[in-house]
Amino acid sequence: MSEGFRFPPLAGKIALIVVASLGLLGVLGRVESLINERSVLRAQALAHVATSAGRAQQVGVGLVTLPLTRTTIQDGKALSKTVEYHVLAQSVEIDGGVSTAIRHSGIYVVPTYLATLHFTGTVALAPLRKLVAPEQGVATSAAPLTLFIALTDPAGVRTLDGVRVGGKLLPVAPMFNAGLKGVGVELGTLDELPDSLDFSFDLRLSGTEQLQFLPFAAATHLGLRSPWPSPSFNGAFGPDAAPTVTPQGFAADWRVLQLNRDYPQQWQDDAVGAAQIEASAFGVAFYQPVDAYQRNYRAIHYAFLFIALTFMVMFLLENTTGAALHPVQYAMTGAALAIFFLVLLALSEHLGFAAAYALAAGALSVLLGVYYSGITRSTRTGVVIGGIAAVCYGLLYLLILSEENALLFGSLSLFAALAAIMVATRKIDWYRRKVAPVS
Repeated sequence: MSEGFRFPPLAGKIALIVVASLGLLGVLGRVESLINERSVLRAQALAHVATSAGRAQQVGVGLVTLPLTRTTIQDGKALSKTVEYHVLAQSVEIDGGVSTAIRHSGIYVVPTYLATLHFTGTVALAPLRKLVAPEQGVATSAAPLTLFIALTDPAGVRTLDGVRVGGKLLPVAPMFNAGLKGVGVELGTLDELPDSLDFSFDLRLSGTEQLQFLPFAAATHLGLRSPWPSPSFNGAFGPDAAPTVTPQGFAADWRVLQLNRDYPQQWQDDAVGAAQIEASAFGVAFYQPVDAYQRNYRAIHYAFLFIALTFMVMFLLENTTGAALHPVQYAMTGAALAIFFLVLLALSEHLGFAAAYALAAGALSVLLGVYYSGITRSTRTGVVIGGIAAVCYGLLYLLILSEENALLFGSLSLFAALAAIMVATRKIDWYRRKVAPVS
């Protein structure tokens, strides 16, 4: 710094600070884009693992389909029309245990699971018998009924020996039904079947991140257990009672009735679509509580606020202590604050967010303390600046963790910081204030 250099007037200094702040927005925008890019790479890693472990799964059991062909004679010609009638089960019971494992794809971590599920259910065929009742002048021909098991990704099936119906183990085959992918069992014709069918089977199914179920019954009951300690219960329906969640795992029960859904027990053809059915899915996501990218996003959203507050503190330091700071020093400080978020992103991919944040925030606080102790030639001032930075980034960490109260804590903290600056500068005569020359 030259001995005789004078800064521009106060208004000019403020303008330079504003320009420096706006310039840092571009840097922060690039860091946010980088977070998005890394998040996309993680999604690609998830897709890579899903090719072998199975994707997020939705399972639906209890849909019975009857293809019925009606033939009439008009003007000596036979006119035929085939309609598919769909009927859901009366009741379905699902009991399951889910083991979990963490797989790595490069630096990315993907939770996978293996679900061992036991299904039992009852289907009433009386509604279908009414549909095939003889009509005057109409010939009907009913194809064999099928019991459909919806599976988002059949490649994740590890064990499914068949479905036991009426004491017989029937084989399964790939099938599409109601716009959904899965497997099916041919039950036979209506004439061969009783009015009520009981079925049961065991299924071992692997997948990634999420396991959901479709309520294909007038009454669906699901009981699920897993050693995963941080479940996220999601979908259209939550557990019917407070689930048990401990560091050793969770246990939860769901009960879904026909009246809880927005589609009926029976319909024909495509009166109920796949999207409507999938909207009724419920279950659990194997949530990772330390989602580095989500928390990096939350951190970057507060970045400009913290940079602006830091510049306000620097400006206050100048005008209360007589120290003079060069615009380059403002720029260097802003660059350090912006690079903090880049360092945080890089470290959090390897160390976890908490450890990465502690290292990045600690390094930045020490850097600012050393930098300003040299600028002001005062170790005490450097310690104060470093301490203020540590407190600010401690507050930012609390805001990131507090998803529900972030707005409340953030607004109160901003108000407190602004109030402190206003009180500290209330006696300054800004009209007569001059910036001291650089010494």
